Amino acid sequence: MKNQHRKHPPITRAAGDDYARTDVAFVGSTCAVMDEMIVRWAAQLQPAHRTLTVIGDHAEPKAGTLLQIGTKRFGTPGEDWDTYDERLQRGNFDCALVNGNHYPANRQIVFLDEQKASTLERRREQLTDVLAIIWVGEARPQVPGWLNEDLAGKPAPPICSLEAADKVVLPMLKNLLSTRVPALKTIILTGGKSQRMGQRKADLIYRQSGETEAERIAAICEEILPGSVHISVANPEQAKVKKFPNVPDRFSDLGAAGAICSAFMTDPNAAWLVIACDLPLLEKETISALIEARAPGRLATAFQLASQRFPEPLITIYEPKAYPRLLQFLAMGYACPRKVLINSDVEKRIVENEQPFTNANTKEERDSVLAILSAKNF
Repeated sequence: MKNQHRKHPPITRAAGDDYARTDVAFVGSTCAVMDEMIVRWAAQLQPAHRTLTVIGDHAEPKAGTLLQIGTKRFGTPGEDWDTYDERLQRGNFDCALVNGNHYPANRQIVFLDEQKASTLERRREQLTDVLAIIWVGEARPQVPGWLNEDLAGKPAPPICSLEAADKVVLPMLKNLLSTRVPALKTIILTGGKSQRMGQRKADLIYRQSGETEAERIAAICEEILPGSVHISVANPEQAKVKKFPNVPDRFSDLGAAGAICSAFMTDPNAAWLVIACDLPLLEKETISALIEARAPGRLATAFQLASQRFPEPLITIYEPKAYPRLLQFLAMGYACPRKVLINSDVEKRIVENEQPFTNANTKEERDSVLAILSAKNF
């Protein structure tokens, strides 16, 4: 059979809804009721889940207004914003709370409000995944027969009053978002040129076990996160480290930033624990502490040494939202992942014991590390 011609190379696409990883529409009441709840809940979901609000403007549109942060409003006279511009924003947010009177979303919180009963029924086809039902008013109304028909055979959504929604529905929403936290994978960086060391740092042996540094770090990560380990290589033909799959660098000569982006090209829906292979004093306890400190709502989780001003970029967990951010910095001419961390929303853990973060980039630094390990009888 003749091979099918591909005009464009296959690239794995990031999953998600229209505006964020998880979209939820509020449908069935007045905009005044729902918008107030959307804005209030968005504030309560932060910072655990980076949240976007999508509501309609009943006033005259602000022509060209794109974004407002504090008192600074960004705008342009152009009106060429389309659905792909919205999709580009999707990579930055974990959750979007949407006014369903204006825009549909993949999941819904339904309001039973006599003022809007006919409006709700007109949106029947949009009610594809009802998470909860909230009634507006003093007395609990009957769920409309047509809605009961649509919900038949599906898990019954919780029903509560508007006053009880913060205690009933909001915790349920938080639980849903917690189940949609990206899986964590590991990428061990072995593709550096090692010019100062004069030989591949990934192949160096420091301990009596005889393991190379790439093998040692990979084994630790496999113990902590079974099945997660990948090896970043500059040469696609590079021999594998034990059984672990290679991830060839698809960004030539862009260093660690290119290697991290290559990992995201392999799986843009995962978070990536990035570890350099030139940290011979790094042990399981430090890696485990980073994983325990993970904050999925932020762009990344990183250590910052007490003596340093900036976070360590090469023992860091990068969330999926870091992928477009890294690419944007590369497009601006910045190939340093530390610069991305410095200028982004990052969870930083200050560490006083800096020895595990000792780099061995030269033969002299390697000799110093060997002396430390010899004293510890490793």
